Amino acid sequence: MKRLTIWHTNDIHSHLEKWPRIFTFLREKRLAMQGDLFFDIGDFIDRMHPYTEGSMGQGNVALLNALPYDAVTIGNNEGAALGHAELAHLYDDAVFPVVCCNVYEDQAQTELARFAKGHIYIQQEGVKIAIIGATACFTEYYESLGWGIEEPIQAIKREVSKVQADVTILLSHLGLPLDEKIATEIPEIDLILGGHTHHLLEHGKEVDGTLLAAAGRWGEYVGEVTLEFDEIAGRLVSKQARVHAVSDFPAPVDEENQIKAFREQGEAELSQKVVALPHQLEHNWFKSSEISELFHEAACEWTGADTFLTNAGIYMTDLPTGIVTAYDIHQLLPHPLNFIVLSMTGIELGVLIQEIAEKESELRDIPLRGFGFRGEVFGAILTKRMTFDVALNVALWDGAVIEPDKIYRIATHDTFVYAPFFPIIKRVAVKEVYTPELLRDVMTWKLKEKYDEGGQMK
Repeated sequence: MKRLTIWHTNDIHSHLEKWPRIFTFLREKRLAMQGDLFFDIGDFIDRMHPYTEGSMGQGNVALLNALPYDAVTIGNNEGAALGHAELAHLYDDAVFPVVCCNVYEDQAQTELARFAKGHIYIQQEGVKIAIIGATACFTEYYESLGWGIEEPIQAIKREVSKVQADVTILLSHLGLPLDEKIATEIPEIDLILGGHTHHLLEHGKEVDGTLLAAAGRWGEYVGEVTLEFDEIAGRLVSKQARVHAVSDFPAPVDEENQIKAFREQGEAELSQKVVALPHQLEHNWFKSSEISELFHEAACEWTGADTFLTNAGIYMTDLPTGIVTAYDIHQLLPHPLNFIVLSMTGIELGVLIQEIAEKESELRDIPLRGFGFRGEVFGAILTKRMTFDVALNVALWDGAVIEPDKIYRIATHDTFVYAPFFPIIKRVAVKEVYTPELLRDVMTWKLKEKYDEGGQMK
């Protein structure tokens, strides 16, 4: 019986405190020279970490090279959180192929993105393996960044029709519900290595004969899949999946130094002076602050919106008196968040204000994770110009009754659009995504506009 072992990671999100153990464990498997295969399923990078921010992901690619991995696909943190040029050149020095069949050079979708291949083949002990990759279809983001993005299932079906192999594996940064649908609709796929929804399948999951495997999030687990083949015909006869807790791996002797070095290297890359401040700008998670007031002004100027809706928990630190560096601003706003402007009718705006009034106390202290948010707690909802009169049970704009047919432009960010806090936001038809600048880029612009090199207000 021939046996093939596959090791896979997904959604590490630059949790580089886990990387020394992951790398040591996988490197031992690589050096054993047993023909094992190694795949990453995307969101290996996350610009919350200064090492990633300082190198625009190039440092993370170097980490993948060091194993090296046999192939990767991209997640939304590679594809939609970098500028066009940064993604176009992210893998210039990669020693592994990037497999992704649904990202294109432009919206015409005539040519796959130059950094990607629709599929590759790997020959292992007489077994021909086809590897296909696909990523989540964040249309507004990819198109605003100058890429094209295709609905993944039709792209995967087309790619599957092209391959001829003994085994077909999909690297899927699409999420568990879509992986289950693909397993049902595309039976030619033998194994789906998944990610995106941070699901952990401790022993895999079989759906209509296809094995699904996934290793959770943040480098907490490494996945292992074993495929067994008939010795003579080379036919796949069994599939098994399991995961390994990274916390159980032995720590390399220099683990702390490696983790410290990642952060210090990132901080050094971001050490350039941005501005000088005459006094400290303070943040507060539970009410408005000098930082939130300044950023509200910046958001409205940058987007031309009427107001800015956010949660106070996005502001993570104060800004110090004196020199402020790019690292300081990164620590203040570590989130990979973009502005999104909602064009809302007065009726929709009224519903939003009422939904906020009903849920703000519930949300205030929750330790939110995901949806682009990289903070500790959600914090207060900051809603300048928008209020709700409980006594009269009416939503107000600037203290007055809202005009039902008027269009109001409300700036917010990914967290409010993709998290299900306020259902009316999902129903808003017109949403403008502002890329490639993240929130911290706009804060940098605003600080430079407001203060001179000597720290005096202009």
